[in-house]
Formats: sequence, structure tokens, C-alpha cells
Amino acid sequence: MTSQRYNEYRELIRSGKSIEASRLAEFEYLEGNRNNPFWLTRQAAALSRPGNYEQALSIGMQALSLNHSNPYSNLVVADALFGLKRFTEALQYYEEAAEETKIVSYRQKGIFSCLLELKEWEQILQLVVKWEMDQETGFRWRVKALAAQNRLEEAIEACHEWLKILPDNPQGLWELTELEIRRDGLEPVLLRMERIAKIPSRPPVYKEIYASLCRRAGKPELAIKQYEHLSRGKSDPKILRKLAFALPKSGKHIEAIPIMEELLKLNPADIYIHSSYTAACKKVKDLVRALNFYEKLLELHPEEKKLYGRIRKIRNVLGAKE
Repeated sequence: MTSQRYNEYRELIRSGKSIEASRLAEFEYLEGNRNNPFWLTRQAAALSRPGNYEQALSIGMQALSLNHSNPYSNLVVADALFGLKRFTEALQYYEEAAEETKIVSYRQKGIFSCLLELKEWEQILQLVVKWEMDQETGFRWRVKALAAQNRLEEAIEACHEWLKILPDNPQGLWELTELEIRRDGLEPVLLRMERIAKIPSRPPVYKEIYASLCRRAGKPELAIKQYEHLSRGKSDPKILRKLAFALPKSGKHIEAIPIMEELLKLNPADIYIHSSYTAACKKVKDLVRALNFYEKLLELHPEEKKLYGRIRKIRNVLGAKE
């Protein structure tokens, strides 16, 4: 293994080019030491990213056959099984992976995720106590387990503990908000969050939560106001994405379209933005703009093969109208 080739692999993964990364890993394995599972595990990991779980499982098992105690091989097999919704088997392989410092948090997340799917709430609570982990992770899983058992008051109390130790923690605030809605209903929580969101010294997450609640309460104009305030002078894709979904709900399709285009340039695989974008273009009767945009997007991201289908569909619609 050369560090240069591994750096190339990592860059492909970071760029979302998982198939190319899997091919690089396959080539390196075939050209190198076939008794070393390293590149097989990297190939399996890359294949799981776009959802090729069956193939990832096959490659992962091949890697595991070379070294049954290799923790990374166990993890890629577990990830593939999890993707196939074979949670009991996935749990076994996550547990088999040795508790190496580099992978301990990843392994724990895998185990918790399996237990969550298997509804083993008490086991999650026991492991939160047993394992030494960072406070945010421990609180997050503890709250999920308590909430799943409908132990709302305990879950809310855990959130308050969480926020006392880590004030204004975004994950803790979102969890607390959802729990309070379950206990008190949407309207009282909306009013409370409105008051907090108006306090200038509070972090932006309060405005973001308030905007989300406005959307849920059927008040898109108020949501848009918050998202526009949050996005002013910034280009946070997460906030822009929420704004892009809020604008059409208040009939502002024309304003939403350019935001969606910028988001698709950043992430051309976002199927939800694609769906909203084409719907908005149809609403304003400007599919020609959508066609031109998708053709340019394909030039920017030639690896996104699904864009061909979107271009073909729009051409068919435009052709039928001529």
C-alpha cells in the first residue's frame, strides 16, 4: 500500500465518487499482496456508500477470510449487513471488531444503531452506563432509548442534564423540543421557542428550531423570515436547503429555484431537491430553464448518471408540448 494511492482513494470518497474509489481499491488489491485484506476492506467500504450492500458483503467476507481478527474487515461486513437490514447479524460483527482506539466510536455507533433497530432499549441504557464515551454521545443514545419507551419525563430530564453540561448543544435542543411537543403539543412549544429565538444573544440554533416549528405549524412565511435571517451573509447549505423547501409552501417558487440550483451544484445526488426543483420549474412553466440547468450540471458532474434520465424526461415533456 502506498500512502499516495490511499490518499487518492480518500479524496475520491470525500468527493462522493464511491464507485471510482472501489475500482481503485480493487486494482490495488489485485496488483499487490493478495494475502493482505487492507484494500479489500476499502473496496467493501466504498461499495456500501452508494448502497451496493450485497457486493460489499461479498468483498468484506473475502477480506475477513484472510484475517478473522481484523477489526476493519469485521466493520465493513457489519456495515453491509446493516444496509441489508440484517441487524442481528450486523450486531454480531460490530461486537467482534476489537476495541481499537481508532475505531471505538464507530464500533459503538454501529452497535447502538443495531440495538435501536432491534428495539433493545434496556441494553442501550446499560451500555451507555458501561462504556466510557463523550458526554454528547452518551446523552444522545440515553435520550433515544428513554423516548422510545415513552418515558418522556425521564428523557426530558436527561436532556436538561445534557444541556446543563453542554449549554445550547444543538442535538440536545432538537431532542428536547421533540420531547416537549410529544408531552405538551406543538403550539405551546412554538410560543416558547418564539420568545427564545428573539433573544439576540442566543445561538442561531434557536432560530433554526423555531423556523422548523413554524413550517410544521403551517406558517411558512414565518419560517422563511427566520431562514432568510440565518442565511444572511452566509452560505450554509443546511439552512439554504430548509429555505428552499419553505419558499414553495408560500408560493415563492421563483425565489426557490436559484437556491435549489446552487444546492444541486454542491450535491447533485440530493433526490429531494431534484424533486422540488422540477416541481417548481413546472409550476412557473419554465422547464426550458430546468433542461439548460441539468445539461450544465451534467458537465460539472459527469459521474452522476441519473442526470441523463432527468434530462430525457424533461425533453420528452417539452417535445410533447411542441
